[in-house]
Amino acid sequence: MRSAAVLALVLLAGCSVVAPGPQAETVTPAPVPTAEALPPGVEPDGVADPGALAAAHAATLDGTSFTLIANRTVRYPNGSLRSDLDVRLELSASRDYHASASVRGADAPLFLGEPPTRAEYWANDETYLRRQVIGDRTVYTRYDETDEYVGTWRFWLGTVALDIGPETDLRTTVGSFRTGVGERPTDRDDRRTHLVGSGAHTLGFVDDQSDVRTVENATLHALATEFGLVDTYRVVYTATLHDGTTVRVSRTVRFRAIGNTTVDRPQWYDEAMAQG
Repeated sequence: MRSAAVLALVLLAGCSVVAPGPQAETVTPAPVPTAEALPPGVEPDGVADPGALAAAHAATLDGTSFTLIANRTVRYPNGSLRSDLDVRLELSASRDYHASASVRGADAPLFLGEPPTRAEYWANDETYLRRQVIGDRTVYTRYDETDEYVGTWRFWLGTVALDIGPETDLRTTVGSFRTGVGERPTDRDDRRTHLVGSGAHTLGFVDDQSDVRTVENATLHALATEFGLVDTYRVVYTATLHDGTTVRVSRTVRFRAIGNTTVDRPQWYDEAMAQG
């Protein structure tokens, strides 16, 4: 799991007990393509080797451009918001990046400051800029160093959005569930394999394990190409905190524009250079 610095970024803690829920989703096997068309580590009845799938997933992203979109939302049973974190990272092949993030809710992560707030960061080898909206003010900052960890793409990819990186995040997430192969997407040209998980047997899908007493009704849905790229995965579960509060947690990770993401100077570049 994440280091102590990482834990400060994600508010809702993990769990100490995984309890079966009365309405836990049941994996119903569906007709699947031949084994030759399945992703690495996946067999007709589900994921046999999460490590192989995760390694293939990371290999498809290594050295190429992509856009990562991640969200984590926590709500109370009445639907009111406890915390929300949205992250979008556009990463070029040369690892220039444009990151945007927003936090909402009284218990949202504080790495951007007191919520609600939103900010954008842009960096190349020489320049590191920030644009942040705080209330009715917009603040621009220009940093002299881009090689400090918090100014790097690795910070946004492996600390804010994911657990260490694409391989570890996927392996610990998928490896936490008993999985089956579900119905394919409705688009007949979409050949991705639909992975359905229930019956969580480890806590790898939980960000932190210090504040939650039990987890129930945890489910996973993921879409993987035959090459192993898992371009979409989503986990939903109900958590009971140590103080007795019940919350519903959803986390979604999506990879888009793989090999087709460009990172240009943001529209606010000149203003940030002048004011920062």
